[in-house]
Amino acid sequence: MSLTCRRTLLDKALAANVSLMKGKVLDIGGTKNNKRGNFNPPLDKVVSWQYVNSNPLTVPDFCCDAASIPVGDVSFDTIIMTELLEYVQEPLMVLNEAFRLLKKEGMLIASVPFLNAVHGDDFADRQRFTKLKLQELCKNAGFEAVSVKPMGALFSVIYDFLHVSFSYARTRPNALAAKLVRQLLKPSKPLSLWLDSKMSNLTNYINTGYFLILRKP
Repeated sequence: MSLTCRRTLLDKALAANVSLMKGKVLDIGGTKNNKRGNFNPPLDKVVSWQYVNSNPLTVPDFCCDAASIPVGDVSFDTIIMTELLEYVQEPLMVLNEAFRLLKKEGMLIASVPFLNAVHGDDFADRQRFTKLKLQELCKNAGFEAVSVKPMGALFSVIYDFLHVSFSYARTRPNALAAKLVRQLLKPSKPLSLWLDSKMSNLTNYINTGYFLILRKP
């Protein structure tokens, strides 16, 4: 499977923080099957890993709105919320719900896009967030921000826009030609990621999105 730079960076960030994924875990917006990316939930230290999704085809444990999950207060040790807030109408309500569900000192691990193409499910993709807006939302929900880190920089943004241009966003181009361009583009991804690693001064202004680690005080 050909992945964007953003998805590769997200998989890497999740893998780097598996130590925070423990106890009862709730994955809001995630899917049990046909997962995106290559990250697999850890087994050690995890008592249960349940999913919330509004799409019944994903066979979630809770098929419901992310702002109203039928579970009692302080039920989970960890909540995962990757690439979700851009879809919801009221991001603060969803963060408030996550705060309600987390135990004291529980962790919320989240990600959101910034300079990123409209998703393939464009009928539901609503918004993008700056770092300041994310910090305000998290504070208003009651969370303590452990870290809010930008993901990628200029070359990841360029690579991902090109990737999308010759995949789901194409309208009429010859399918074979589009596939060929994607194959030619693929070898440049490691270079794009490496160049971005040398341009950390740009990430606050040009990035694919953010990776957040939040704590419930």
